[in-house]
Amino acid sequence: MGRIATTAAALAAGLASGAAGAASAQAEATLTTDTGCYQETQEVIVNGSGFAPSSVVTLSRGDTVLGSTQTDANGAFRNKFDTPELPRDIRERLYEVSATDSTNTAQTTYRATRIFASFRPRSGNPSTLRVRFSVYGFGLVQRRAPVFLHYVRPDRKVARTIRLGTATGVCGAIAQTKERRLFPFEASQGVWILQFDTRSKYERATSKRRTPWVRKPVEIFSRMG
Repeated sequence: MGRIATTAAALAAGLASGAAGAASAQAEATLTTDTGCYQETQEVIVNGSGFAPSSVVTLSRGDTVLGSTQTDANGAFRNKFDTPELPRDIRERLYEVSATDSTNTAQTTYRATRIFASFRPRSGNPSTLRVRFSVYGFGLVQRRAPVFLHYVRPDRKVARTIRLGTATGVCGAIAQTKERRLFPFEASQGVWILQFDTRSKYERATSKRRTPWVRKPVEIFSRMG
């Protein structure tokens, strides 16, 4: 009799443990994005799992409710929303996204960036001006992408190409290069184009190009030297 009671008690304990494990497994909701960085205003895709089956899940970014979606029979969902345009003085920003069905909650983060390239200071004697270059968003297509600067003459022919460095981080940025001459050669009078991109050989960038690029005009009012 004692042996039967002991077995029954052990079985009951095992069932309780199994039920608790199942509940724990169901409570482990997860939320992921399809990539770690997006260009500002780009569509963000989120995937959720481990939520209650056939339930309504509310999505939020920070304190802003983005909307709701319904899970399938397995407690999973896939949804999308647009990331906002960044403020003018912000190059890259981290966002937190959460999803909840009132019982289960999961969070994830993603970064948004603008494709940006520039230098400071922005004005001075072109023959002596020393600047620091900055680029952001150059890793959206390729992680750790090399960044090149092409100097395009007023007659639209390339004069020289230099490598600025490697874009690092999830979004691909060079926050600031070492100080260097804006024009590492004697530049003629007129409007030059500084094209920043990820290609070692110059080719005029257009909207059809998939990889990031920026073209910035720089006007020289008098001949250097």
